[in-house]
Amino acid sequence: MLRRAVLVALVVGLVALVLPRAASADEPPIIGVVRAAAAGAEEAATVKVGQVIYKVTKDDNGRKVARGANDKKVEIKGILSNRNGAKWITVTSCKIVE
Repeated sequence: MLRRAVLVALVVGLVALVLPRAASADEPPIIGVVRAAAAGAEEAATVKVGQVIYKVTKDDNGRKVARGANDKKVEIKGILSNRNGAKWITVTSCKIVE
């Protein structure tokens, strides 16, 4: 009985971790201006949408955005998250709209 209760708790915990990511993958694209970050920065770039600034994760896609779209208006799709009070986006696709 205890094993079953532990198993159910683990399954519920895993589902709770997966659902927020799956829901955030359906976010609408954000449209803003890209600014490449400094070499030692935690992020690859930032995207300013009105007064809101998103930090772009420093992975392959984020580095491509920083190199190819610096100072350009873009439409970015990705997974949004909040870390330490900052808004982050993990880029899944990006196109220049300007």
